[in-house]
Amino acid sequence: MKNPLHVYGEGWPAGPGWGPVRRILAFSSIWRSERHRHLVFERFGAVPRSTTAVYRKRLFPLPMAKAERKRRRPRRVAPPGSRAAQPGPRGALNRRKERHLDACLDGAVDLGRDSFAAWALRYRALPELALADVSTEVEFAGRKVAAPFIISCMTGGVGSRFERINRNLALGAEALRIPLGLGSMRVLLAHPEARGSFQVREWAPTVPLIANLGLVSFNHGLTIADVARVIELARPDVLGLHLNALQEAVQDGGDTDFRGCIGKLEEILAACPLPVYVKECGGGIAPELVELLAALGVHYIDVSGADGTSWAAVEASLSADPSFGELFRDFGLPTAWLLEHLPGTLAGKAQIVASGGIRNGIQAAKALALGARHVALARPFLVAAEQSAEAVVALGRRLMRELRTAMFLVGVDKVSGLGREHLIDRRGAW
Repeated sequence: MKNPLHVYGEGWPAGPGWGPVRRILAFSSIWRSERHRHLVFERFGAVPRSTTAVYRKRLFPLPMAKAERKRRRPRRVAPPGSRAAQPGPRGALNRRKERHLDACLDGAVDLGRDSFAAWALRYRALPELALADVSTEVEFAGRKVAAPFIISCMTGGVGSRFERINRNLALGAEALRIPLGLGSMRVLLAHPEARGSFQVREWAPTVPLIANLGLVSFNHGLTIADVARVIELARPDVLGLHLNALQEAVQDGGDTDFRGCIGKLEEILAACPLPVYVKECGGGIAPELVELLAALGVHYIDVSGADGTSWAAVEASLSADPSFGELFRDFGLPTAWLLEHLPGTLAGKAQIVASGGIRNGIQAAKALALGARHVALARPFLVAAEQSAEAVVALGRRLMRELRTAMFLVGVDKVSGLGREHLIDRRGAW
């Protein structure tokens, strides 16, 4: 090895104290790596003048050189008239949507609970059917779909990121032949330029779409005319209305006036030409409210239990006082408990949708056996959609395979055949 003092010695500062350091380093193994040599130069506050130019071209540039390159980098200017040249998203609503998206992709807001662990599927060693004969097909909004899974309502707003995620979700839903829920569309009414993230019918022409508005927003400016506008723009098969009292209560400046919401719901049900889907946002819909919603004429009731994404935790991550939202992080009703305590019969044509912490086909089978007709998932599909449409399809196919296998192992060839007789209550049963 060449003497490092000879190769890199030029430019070293002279003076008392440097001689011993140079002699030690000359015979140290740290000099066997050029990267280490440069880091040592940096550590002792001296870089040879002769190596500065080389330094700037390597993977470990000087901070000064990096900053200098950043200053010299030409600024990208969008062509006049292009979408990138348009004014950025306006208002706090769209910025909040972006921050919600980042928070939901962070696993820290996922409670990760499994209330279905209290139940076991009753295994049948001789199922008396072929796995190939097991069908997961069901009907949703008058259309045959491949499985009882729903890609739940998630996001939308102004910007290419929202458009890319919803396009991936739509392409995935179409390939899987399962329903797709859209994110809250109030941002579309406030910012028409957000339509690109909600008009996904082009990519999902044959599967049911669920539009989505917050019911409390009808106490804060939304009208029946806005419902008609949303239906015109998104061309959905179902109108979704979300309930989110917990989220609004912990949100800085949330909409917390829920007075008269039942009356508003009745007005919407009377005026809306589409089936209505009412869902919670991770807090749960208690059995007595399920019964009331069914009596009012709601077609789909998504109980959305408190096992998965905590919207209190999401809002806490955005709050000036995070400790307040974190206190309510696990507030709400467990998903399996909600299904276990469903009324024996529901008025009208109401169907139960289970969601909240369901992450695999076995949990889905338990939810269906407890009385749900469909199962909705949000965050797992969001994580996949952030990657690609192919990742969405892969996740959906895995879920379908898991559900089909669970059905086979309990001796059921149709989703409608799953019932409580296929469950064992582990709380004292064994």
